[in-house]
Formats: sequence, structure tokens, C-alpha cells
Amino acid sequence: MSPRAKSAAQTVILEVSPRVAKLIVAAGVPPQIQRVDAAMVPEHTEEPLSALRSLLSSQALGVHQAGILFGRETFSLRTLELPSSDPKEISSMLELQLGKLTPYPRAEIIAAWRILGSFREGYTSVLLAIGRKTGIEDVLRFLKTKGVMPQWVGVSTEGLESWWTVASARIPPLPTGQVLALIDIDASSTDCTILSNGRLLFSHSLTIGAEQLASSEPAKLRWVGELVRLPRVLQHEDIKGQIGRGIVTGLTDALHPLIEQLAAQWGVSVEVMDALASCSLSSSVRQRVTGTRVSYTALAGIVLSGKPPRIDLLPEEARVSQALHTRATHLTRLAGNLAVILVLAAILYLERIVILRSQLTTLHQRLATMEQTSHEVMEHKHVMQQVHDWLDASHSPLEALHAVASAAGNGITVTQFTFADDAPLKVRGTAESVQAPYEFVDRLKQQKSSITNLGCYVANARSTGSRGAEFEVLCGKSAS
Repeated sequence: MSPRAKSAAQTVILEVSPRVAKLIVAAGVPPQIQRVDAAMVPEHTEEPLSALRSLLSSQALGVHQAGILFGRETFSLRTLELPSSDPKEISSMLELQLGKLTPYPRAEIIAAWRILGSFREGYTSVLLAIGRKTGIEDVLRFLKTKGVMPQWVGVSTEGLESWWTVASARIPPLPTGQVLALIDIDASSTDCTILSNGRLLFSHSLTIGAEQLASSEPAKLRWVGELVRLPRVLQHEDIKGQIGRGIVTGLTDALHPLIEQLAAQWGVSVEVMDALASCSLSSSVRQRVTGTRVSYTALAGIVLSGKPPRIDLLPEEARVSQALHTRATHLTRLAGNLAVILVLAAILYLERIVILRSQLTTLHQRLATMEQTSHEVMEHKHVMQQVHDWLDASHSPLEALHAVASAAGNGITVTQFTFADDAPLKVRGTAESVQAPYEFVDRLKQQKSSITNLGCYVANARSTGSRGAEFEVLCGKSAS
């Protein structure tokens, strides 16, 4: 598998809090957790990115995209009931409420919301998340320097909701009117989430975690006291329902006395569950989970559910940048594909030219051979035509010679007989008298010959005295 295909098959999620940064990597279907890691900085650290820097300095992510969860203590989560069921009206109402719910100017905050449902006619319950834009943008800018682009930005509380949705698949739901309190104990904070039939209704964050609970008795008392007050907080927030069950996950070692005390105060069953119990972990991953001393519940929830948080807090600038980056990637890939196609087309074109030139050269050679052969054939044809003409009885010189010999008779002596194509038949000789050649011509005209039939005449006849006369007779087409 190529590195790109390997990265595409992986799910990488980061969780960033003021003091803790976590990482989880999973792959396959169903997802198998391949790697967990975390970094924690001392309390009162001024650099907000110290934990994230420490986490990514040890090992590079090796991916181009990752999901980002921010810790619950980074955001304010409020449940609002608005007198409308129209999403556009709800959005406008929330914009008006933002100025009242936070002391920061609108330009300095980032907010997102999701509809929880309608619990009475004409009203809609909405879960609103509000956070400082600066903190999110600082994290995203740092990740960009590492070559990591966020796929989405969410709150860890929704990861807890996703985890319980998967974990409670075989657990009977609570009776109507009862809600579930899901408590996730992390290293330096505690997130208490109220769920009704698996649906997130309310979230309450405590700045007390396993680190404080293990070393401070006042922290234990304050932790129990804050959670004991939770039912009254729910009534104040108009959350309908009483706590019917409690689930504690995360760093629960040595906290069982506190959990039993909480169950006694609530008067309901409070169970301890391992968030990674349903995951098939290798021994090295299990050791890393134990050694890092942080809660991976929210990260595991996103991984196991395979769905990103429904509240997406990705800043608009980052969203536009991500869209442009995605489009640029697609255009680059398209340009690369076009370049490959053009190169292949050029190669095919050149190959075609080479083949055509080779065929043209072969054709020229064949034509040269055929031209030479044709010339030879024409010469042979001409020779054969001459032979044919010579053998043709109607044009044969033998026929003309026979006619001359038959007409000669006594007193005529033929001394020269000339026969050529396109030339008259010439007969020269001697006669006993000047009159004899004319009588010879008359006899030639009586012969049945194609040459003599064309006409014969005495071209020259002169007396030689006592020796008689010399003559020249012409016969044939040219003589007519």
C-alpha cells in the first residue's frame, strides 16, 4: 500500500485542552485503534500550545488531514429553548443571544449550534457552543505549520455522546422522565454530560481532574459537592427529567469511594465503565493508554461511531482555505492527469508518425522495385510485340519476300531486300532492260500480300548499257 493510500485509510483525531493534548489513530472497518499518545504540561503554564507542541514534537502525524476536538473547558455549552421551529429564525435568534451570553465582542468569538429537538409545541431546544476564536485559530495555524489540515473542529462533549451511543447499544434505555449522567474524569478536568435516550441535553465542566483528586482532599470534597448539586442545576436550566443512572469513565483508579459517595447522594446506581473495553487493543497500545494517564473516551467515541461531531466549529476563514486547498488539490491532480494524457497522446502521435514513415519508406521501396519490374516488363512486351509482328503472317517479311520472289521471274535479279517497321519495302536489283522493272511491279501488285497491296512503284530505273538496267522498287504504306 502506498503512503497516500495508507494515510487515506487512517482516522486521525487530536484533542486539545489548555494543559493536555491527545492523539488517537485508527484504521479499518470496524476501526482498530493503532496508536494513542498524549502530552501534559504543568499547571499554570502560560504557553497555551505547549501540550500540543510537546505531543507533535516526539512523532510526526504522517497525515495531511485530522479531526480536531477541543476540551470541554475551552468552550461554553448552553442549552436554549427558542420560540420557533424555523432554522433561519433560530439562527437569527442565536445571533442576538450571543451578545448576551458572552462578554467578548462578536468578532472575537466563534459559535455553532445544533438542534436537540422540540419538547413543547412551537419551541425548539438548541445546544449552543461558544468559544474564543483566538485559541482555535492559534491551534489551526500551528497545525498548518506541521502540514495538517483540519477536517472538522468539535467539542469533546459530543465525543462522549458518540461513545455512549455505541456503548449502550445493548443496554436497556431508562424509563421516561429519567436521564443519564455520563461523567468523564480526565487528567485535569471532569466533563459531566446529561443524556436522554442517548441525546445530549446538557453539559457541565469541572476544573478538577484525576491529578487533583489523587493529591488533595479539598478537591475531592469540592468534586463530590459539585456533582451532588447537579440535579438542582438541571432544574435551574429547565432540563426535564431526573438522574436515573450514572456512568463514570476515564481515570477512575482509586476513586471508587468517591463514586460510591456520589451514588449514595444521588440515590441511583453509578457504574464504572472502561471506554476502550470494547476495542481490540494490542499490548503496546494498552500499555500506552495506561502510561499516559489521560482519558481517551471522547476520542474513542468519534472513532467507534465513525461520525464527526454535529457542532462544527471550524472558522469560516479556515473553511474557505480548506475548500480552496481541496480545489487546488483537485486542479493539480487534474492538471497532472491532463499532462499524462498529453504525454501519452504525444507518444502515440510520434509512434504513429514513425510507423507511417516506416510504411512510406517500405512503400517507396516496393514502388521502386515495381517500377523497375514494370520497365522490364514493358521492354519484354516491346520485344514480344516485335517477335509477334515478325511472326504475324500478314506482316511477315517472309510473305513479302515470297511475293517478291514469285514476281521476279526471268530477267529480274534481286540484289537487295530491305524490310523495316514504319518504312517501305525496298527491293533493288538488275534487269535485262529498262522496261523489265515496270513489268516486275505489275506482277508484284498481283501478289496477295499485305505489303504489296498497299502499293508498289518503280522509284528508280536506269540503263546500264549492254548490261541491262538497275532499278529500285518501293512497296508498302509509306510508298503510297
